[in-house]
Amino acid sequence: MALDDVKPSKRTTNPGVRVVGGRIYDSSNGKCCHQCRQKTMDIVASCKAMKKEKQCTINYCHKCLLNRYGEKAEEVDAIVDWCCPKCKGICNCSFCRKKRGQSPTGILTHKAKASGLSSVSELLQVEGDDKFSYQKKKPKLESVSNGDVAKDSNKTAGKIKKALNKIQKGFPKAKLEDAFVEDVVAEENNKATGKIKKVLNKTKTGFPKAKPEDVSIEGTDVAKENNKGAVKIKKAVNKTKNGFPKAKPEDASVEDVAKENNKAAGKIKKAKATNKVREDEIQIEAKLPNSISLTNVSGIDIPTEETGNVLQFLEFCSAFGKALDLKQGHAKSIVGEFFGSGRNSRRQQYCSVIPMMIQLMELISDDRDMSLSLSATDSTWFSSLGECLLQSGVLSDVFPPKTFKSGVSEYKKMDASTRLKLLNFLCDESLTTLKMRNFIEDKSKESETKEKEAKEKAAAAKEKEKQLRQKIQGDLIKAHMEKNGAPLSIEEHHKVLSQIKAEAKEAHGEMLKATSRKRQRCDAVRTDPILLNDDGLALWKLKCFEEEPKFLLQDLGTFVDLSPHDKWLAFKPEQKQEIEKYISANRMKMMLAQKNANVEIN
Repeated sequence: MALDDVKPSKRTTNPGVRVVGGRIYDSSNGKCCHQCRQKTMDIVASCKAMKKEKQCTINYCHKCLLNRYGEKAEEVDAIVDWCCPKCKGICNCSFCRKKRGQSPTGILTHKAKASGLSSVSELLQVEGDDKFSYQKKKPKLESVSNGDVAKDSNKTAGKIKKALNKIQKGFPKAKLEDAFVEDVVAEENNKATGKIKKVLNKTKTGFPKAKPEDVSIEGTDVAKENNKGAVKIKKAVNKTKNGFPKAKPEDASVEDVAKENNKAAGKIKKAKATNKVREDEIQIEAKLPNSISLTNVSGIDIPTEETGNVLQFLEFCSAFGKALDLKQGHAKSIVGEFFGSGRNSRRQQYCSVIPMMIQLMELISDDRDMSLSLSATDSTWFSSLGECLLQSGVLSDVFPPKTFKSGVSEYKKMDASTRLKLLNFLCDESLTTLKMRNFIEDKSKESETKEKEAKEKAAAAKEKEKQLRQKIQGDLIKAHMEKNGAPLSIEEHHKVLSQIKAEAKEAHGEMLKATSRKRQRCDAVRTDPILLNDDGLALWKLKCFEEEPKFLLQDLGTFVDLSPHDKWLAFKPEQKQEIEKYISANRMKMMLAQKNANVEIN
């Protein structure tokens, strides 16, 4: 093999000085800890025991000494004849435990503290040395993604194609049997596909055991076939490189094609099963908390059947109040006039409701080049409202044309629910006017500008945080150099680290604030539900509803219901965390469902 083909080692023998997690790692000047085997500039405890007229060279960093043995490095440094845990015969590092015939313990610091013990050494004394045994987890087949399966198959196909091209094109002396390789490839591939189907059919139809000669989808058979295929392809390629005049068809055998197909089928099948199980688990774990009927909005008692209409009107006013020059609290006062209690409630409905209807009709008439002079003192506004309804062609079953020929007296006979429907109709009709469309467009552009500025601020805050991390490393190294290479004491280390953490927290807060601004949407854009389920439940977060937890549930009913209904439900403030958990779980479920659909398509 040429020297250029030798890949450089990924491991760096001398990485130099670096700062990770508030600790300075120095491969040249640092002292190596016997426990964690890391060279750091932290304060260490050096053993003072004598071995064969020489002092023991074992060191323990202050973190390992405290967490694993319950001793403080600064205290033991003052002891003249202090012996390290290794010399005492109680060292619980992986090397020493293996020498004593015991298994490594792994990370037990958190378990020791949770048990109320001071160190891992004390935990081993209480629970027993043989109770804890750390073993590396073997990689499971389910953990392999479908993308890896595709990469493996493409890689194998590329190798086969490369071998065929070299055999067919690279040598003039190749015999006719070389051209037969393609037939061999097709034949072996068909055999492999048949064996896969045979095994899968046996599994589906309930056969308890598959025979050994069937191609195994998982286990050692796959590994054996993988190795055989790889060796044969490599053998064919090497023969072409070294100038062999003849290449036999079996040298380029594609038994690895069968292996790859088996491997892909097994991985995809297990990936599907795993995802489906996770979907069921998410559905069981996350449930929407119990809700109560929404009968009060902004301190006004509302009939249950009118809650949706009231929320529609309030949401319209919150989005387009500036375009209509509505004062703050004007929309709530109108709702109060509709459903407020008191002897003067019917008389008060003329204070704000009719003027707003006239304002909306004038906006619509100006857009349609209709010259109307409307006033609340006569019946012209009511007849104009009837003409607007007749032109739109909606609500004809609720408001027949003869309703508006009787004059304002017919309006006085209407109840609050009917009048609210008229007002909501005018609100919807006004959105088709040029003035409203221009307002929506201006607000969208303003929102895009703000979002762009927020993105720039988020990028600047992120860069500031990155620079601050680099500054952290420089400050720690600088503090270390000021002591002429001597390790920092624990108090000095904590002082520098606390100052750095405060600056990092401030920079991270700025980045989060800028990111949250980036996600804000335009108020004039149509409000969409956060979640919409198949069972007719829609979860909303409306701008007009400011009561905690600010989530509303709309029950639309199902298609099988004979009488469709529309109910609005609210939650208690202490249920906010459960609702957010439910939203997160449903979004995860939708992502997994989409992933399963993509797997089935591929």
